[in-house]
Amino acid sequence: MSTPVDVSRFLPADHSAAMQRTVTDVMASLKGSKILGIGAEVRKLQAEGREICNLTVGDFRPEQFPLPTQLSEGVLKAYRDGQTGYPPADGVPELKAAVARLYKRRMGIDYGPQSVCVGSGARPPMYTTWRLITRPGDRTVSFLPAWNNSYYAHFCETEHTFVPTSAEHNFFPTVEAFAAALKGTRLVVLNSPLNPTGTVVSREVLTGYAQAIVDENRSRGTDRPVMMLFDQVYWLLTAEGIAHHSPVALVPEVAPYIVHTDAISKCFAATGLRVGWGVMPSYMQGRMRALIGHAGAWAPRPEQLATAWLLDHPEEMDAYMVGMRARIAERLGLLYSGIQDMRSRGLPVDAIAPQGAIYLSLRMDLIGRGFESNEEIRSYLLNKAGVAVVPFQAFDMPEDSGWFRASIGAVSPSDLSAALQRVEDAIRARL
Repeated sequence: MSTPVDVSRFLPADHSAAMQRTVTDVMASLKGSKILGIGAEVRKLQAEGREICNLTVGDFRPEQFPLPTQLSEGVLKAYRDGQTGYPPADGVPELKAAVARLYKRRMGIDYGPQSVCVGSGARPPMYTTWRLITRPGDRTVSFLPAWNNSYYAHFCETEHTFVPTSAEHNFFPTVEAFAAALKGTRLVVLNSPLNPTGTVVSREVLTGYAQAIVDENRSRGTDRPVMMLFDQVYWLLTAEGIAHHSPVALVPEVAPYIVHTDAISKCFAATGLRVGWGVMPSYMQGRMRALIGHAGAWAPRPEQLATAWLLDHPEEMDAYMVGMRARIAERLGLLYSGIQDMRSRGLPVDAIAPQGAIYLSLRMDLIGRGFESNEEIRSYLLNKAGVAVVPFQAFDMPEDSGWFRASIGAVSPSDLSAALQRVEDAIRARL
């Protein structure tokens, strides 16, 4: 056997310069994820033996949040049955039909399977929506804070506008601000329940958004319409007493202009199974199917078949969701009440009561109290208290406002109780 070639001997010494010469300007200037950067820091400390309560990841530890038994068994059965070939580019017919039935049953919107396009998680339908609708230089809009829009805008070379929101309005824009943002806009992106805040847009406000899109497109006549990407990945994880709505159910005339994106990743703690979909006007489905097909971004056939079975068995699905929501509510409630207890004892902290998803918006009002930035607060909590949170700057909100996202998917109630005490001790040590 010949000696293997040491490839590194033939590569340029200056990797950065070589990358700049080789890849496109758009890809060369692509920024890495701040959340992943924080995660790497957490893993380093854990490898050194530090006890860290990791509230950064939008993921689940299986011992805390297991998959539905029917889903895992269904995947294994499909593998044993030899269901291992390529699926259709837009998803197996069983899953497309099951998604359509789920939306009809739970949201009151009847799209039919012809409007469903399955992908490997929610990201491919999100990205293809951007690709299908926008051209370089188009104006696109999202609202601060929110997940990942800056990266998609960068990929697509759009002129992106971030519209600020406030805690006073649940971190959603007012209807007036939303309507104003539509002028000259090609794509507007909305997420509810919202990552990172865990807040849910109200029926009244969402109705206003949908009507504003209808009114704007009527005024455009035959010009290119404004479209809305409605990311509802967390919609099955709303808190008790809080309802999720589709804009199409509220204002049916908006149907030609809405693309819903969704997945099993959060509601079934199934982030690694990579099954998601878009539900859209049927006139768009063929183009999304083609783009996902060319990218090979389809979900595995066994996972699709198992998902279809679960979605079509609402009693089994709902039984799992009762336990899932209870585990989430226990952890978010513990975290929220712990922060409010600190506040009642005079500490400059606050949080928004849980509404949906797996996130809590918490505020460490420490700017000017020994800290000059969110990053300083984050680093101090990590190193002093062993608690990892994500500043809202990771979601494109520029201000050092003291707002952070805390995610409970990878922690136990006992982890949270211990972490809350360490946070209180760390804050008191600096005041």
